[in-house]
Amino acid sequence: MKLGTGWALFMLTVLLGGCADAQLDELAQELDQIRQTPGSQPPLVVPDIPEYQSLGYRHSDGRSPFLAPEAVAGQSATVPGANASLAPDTRREPQPLERFSLQELSLVGMLQMSNRQRALIRTPEGDVISVSEGNYVGPDYGRIVRIGEKRIEIDERIFTQTEGWQVREAALALDGDE
Repeated sequence: MKLGTGWALFMLTVLLGGCADAQLDELAQELDQIRQTPGSQPPLVVPDIPEYQSLGYRHSDGRSPFLAPEAVAGQSATVPGANASLAPDTRREPQPLERFSLQELSLVGMLQMSNRQRALIRTPEGDVISVSEGNYVGPDYGRIVRIGEKRIEIDERIFTQTEGWQVREAALALDGDE
């Protein structure tokens, strides 16, 4: 036990001996010198910034991609080669199936009533709606142009900036057929 106490005393002496000459006088002189000359910070070097050269926006005369197709409908006459005769009638009352994209709709059946062919379309909400030729379907002004035995053919009206209003053909087929 005496050996452990002696060893601890020896270590304490060595540690305290290391703090004997801490050069506190030099540190005090340095701090006094700093206090007497405040604000003597090194100069700030700001690099030269080149003058800003603006670039021209090449697509400023094009249609904004943030506008809905309905907003573009009135602009079709300003597009070179636009075919205004293909423009949809935006003043008519929208039909129920125009709220859904064609991918969301499914053709579930066909009917023939007094020599008129009809089709049954299921909406994503689970409703089944009966349609005939001339009814509108889908958000792109799609109009049913023909009802066949296993599919319906749809002409959609789309607007492109370069060609104006165009007709795009689409179809819905009975499940399992295409």
